[in-house]
Amino acid sequence: MRILVFEFITGGGLIDQALPQSLLQEAYLMRNALIDDLLEIPNIELLVLHDKRTTMHNGDLQWLTIDQGVVLARYLQEMQSLYDAVWLIAPETDGILLQWCQFFSAQAKSLCTSSEVAVALCQDKLQTIKCLSAAGVACVPTHAYIEPAQEQGHWVLKNNNSVGCDEVYLLRSVHDWKAVLARLKASNVYIIQPYIKGKAMSLSCLFYQGEAYFICCNEQHLQIEQQQFVLTACTVHVQAEQAKQYQQLCSSIAAAIPELFAYVGIDFIQTESGECLILEINPRLTSSYAGIKAALGINIATQVLRLANNEQPILTKSTEQSIRININNGIIHAR
Repeated sequence: MRILVFEFITGGGLIDQALPQSLLQEAYLMRNALIDDLLEIPNIELLVLHDKRTTMHNGDLQWLTIDQGVVLARYLQEMQSLYDAVWLIAPETDGILLQWCQFFSAQAKSLCTSSEVAVALCQDKLQTIKCLSAAGVACVPTHAYIEPAQEQGHWVLKNNNSVGCDEVYLLRSVHDWKAVLARLKASNVYIIQPYIKGKAMSLSCLFYQGEAYFICCNEQHLQIEQQQFVLTACTVHVQAEQAKQYQQLCSSIAAAIPELFAYVGIDFIQTESGECLILEINPRLTSSYAGIKAALGINIATQVLRLANNEQPILTKSTEQSIRININNGIIHAR
């Protein structure tokens, strides 16, 4: 099988724009971890899109280098005979992930990610929460932000289709409201949620035809800089004793959104009382993916390709430890 790896940030998606430093290190982490996993699989021919401004990764693979001025969609139309399947990693912002899913589907390529239907839903945080809530899945209360009112209490205001912590703000005072409202973009849709005390967590899971296969739970380490949340690190594979609870939660999500496929990240708050409240669904690789091999000894890419061949994933652990990923420098180490 010939697989094209297209990580949007490092793969030329922004070839005529400045590279966003806030997302670049996470992009490297995900891309490099995926390449390492795919290189372990026999009978795989690997092609990787490469923005010439970014750093390559080691391995026996073919780089498709994108230079400034290249129209990426046109280039990929010309190169489509070189690959059979695509592993796409892209932000949901402005429909980018959905647009490229549609592009490669039009080429009749196999996607190692969720379907267009799932991506279209999950890129809209508010509609995702409505869908899950209607199915009985507990979520953080979420509403469209319309009026420029300064609500009392502590609130989280976020772009409805942003990626990561981009445009995710914590509002605790009149000063915070004034500072953040001045930054909001008229073209964007925003949602508002009550700030709920607890741990910022995520679940790594595989999905296939309405079934869920829980991999691990991860803790997100956040700090606030000028009212905005910033992800500084994540610890992969924590709270293993709650695996049964997390599997049930993933299964509930699979039943609500059966179009989810392959690796998916689920962000949630675990409250001080232990309740899990969903924040959003990421239908693609997440930063936590980069630590799963070291934490559990499982090659997730192998398991995704098993799913693509209608085979059950094998999630047998050959090791078990917590792994901390520092986002700023990309260092991965045992906790």
